[in-house]
Amino acid sequence: VIGVKSMSNQQQNNDKLSLDVSFKLMDILRYNMSIAMKNVINIIILLVGVGCLIFFGYKCMTTTERLDICITKNIVFVIIPVLIFISIPGRIWKLTLTQMTQPAFANGVNYVFSNEAIRLDIGEAAEDMNWSLFINIVETKHDFRFYIDTVNAQIIPKHNLSQDELQQLRKIIKDNASDRCHLL
Repeated sequence: VIGVKSMSNQQQNNDKLSLDVSFKLMDILRYNMSIAMKNVINIIILLVGVGCLIFFGYKCMTTTERLDICITKNIVFVIIPVLIFISIPGRIWKLTLTQMTQPAFANGVNYVFSNEAIRLDIGEAAEDMNWSLFINIVETKHDFRFYIDTVNAQIIPKHNLSQDELQQLRKIIKDNASDRCHLL
């Protein structure tokens, strides 16, 4: 497992929450897989693959020919899904490995959450992001996702947070974006 660095410094101060966030390979891969499953073309391609496997199973179960002959005649209905089921995750895996070399993912990010904005600091650059910038904030089992649009999001993996920090982050989100948040 590729882990960048362990969480080092969280400071809580009144209505502010400061988090040093490190990313693991699975954090980025999980996010990228969720984005891939939002893509209609990927869903259609996966359905074609499943359809080919169902058709192959049906053909081999209903034929009077020997199983080896049926497999030989219909092998294309196995090859197509195998290629589909390898190509989509393969592209996502390659993208994830590339992203892990970027400074924010490789070195981690410091987020400071307040009622005014979210401060993002990657060491060489810092930016204040107003709460109105985020169109949707979603809490999943593994992370918080602050969507800037339907695809791009800031990710806060939960493995970086203590229980107190989780509660404080939820409160800050509810106080500042209750109309756009979906928390567990």
